[in-house]
Amino acid sequence: MPAGIPQTTKDQGRLVFRGIAVVPALLSAGICLGAIRSGFFIFFFLVPLGFMAYGYNFRSAWVSALLVVGGNAIGVLVLSGPAEYPWLNMLYFTVMLLIFTWIVAPPCNFSYFSKGEGILSVSTAYRLIIGSAIGALTCWYMIEATWDTQGFKTLLRSQAELFRSLAITAAGTDVVQRSLLERQADPERLIAQLGAAALRGGGLAACGVLFFINRQISLVCVGLIRHIRVGTGMSHFHAAPGLIWVLSLSLLGVLGGTIIGIGPLEIGAWNMVTICAILYLAQGGGIILHVLSRMNLPPLIRVGLNMLLIIVICSPQINLLALGALGILGIAEHWVPFRAPKSDGSSSTPGM
Repeated sequence: MPAGIPQTTKDQGRLVFRGIAVVPALLSAGICLGAIRSGFFIFFFLVPLGFMAYGYNFRSAWVSALLVVGGNAIGVLVLSGPAEYPWLNMLYFTVMLLIFTWIVAPPCNFSYFSKGEGILSVSTAYRLIIGSAIGALTCWYMIEATWDTQGFKTLLRSQAELFRSLAITAAGTDVVQRSLLERQADPERLIAQLGAAALRGGGLAACGVLFFINRQISLVCVGLIRHIRVGTGMSHFHAAPGLIWVLSLSLLGVLGGTIIGIGPLEIGAWNMVTICAILYLAQGGGIILHVLSRMNLPPLIRVGLNMLLIIVICSPQINLLALGALGILGIAEHWVPFRAPKSDGSSSTPGM
């Protein structure tokens, strides 16, 4: 699309400067900053940027992201008062904001899963993985930089205590389970277990879930507010054929690293398993979207399905089962062509 041309006819009459929807970009930046400072809505602070990317154009999304980066820096340095590590706050939000904007609005190729040239044109699934890896490394650096501080240890312990109390409450009247949790779920052990899980793909997966959920909510908001249906490119996503071998070798690496006791090998292998799982989840999701796209569902049902997907991911009771089934579906496509075009004529291959 040529620079300066509004993305849709609905942009006509709005304040547009060099292809940038100025007023929506300012509003989006303000909402994003409010979510960052709210505490309760901080998990969804990236949604306004996705809304700008999918509802307007990549220029507007990047302008909004840069405004949030600058506004957050001012808020940390001026409005929040003295802090022990204010630059870590700025580092985290700057990295997450810019990475997410690159995922949803790559400057050189604004499409979902199209193939382009260069690192900025990789498909959304691979941008999601690269961005999640950078986000996980950023979080790891922040933890390393603050690990020995009393404030960080107090925060970790309070979170671990909260997790322990929630787990005990969820056990209900089961006396045996409650007693087991009270003995084993002590804060120090929980902190050690969470740290081990984060190194072994947990941090990568957490960042991936954060980016994915914010992206999906952005699509829902664009459909409800702007009445724009963004393309179904994800339904055409296919993982590389050789990925199954990478997954197999990674599982062997996990097994070998655990048995031999080589920590770096086990940690690296677990992260590779996580990357493969994300790609196969994307492929499984592509199969589901391919089937749904052939049904020509009404917009309200499509919005409902998006919200159902978000609820499934956020529900510990059902997400592992559902995501496991989706990943297996993606792996199975190596042998079963679920999205192969149907042919009404006879096959040119004898016996087929």
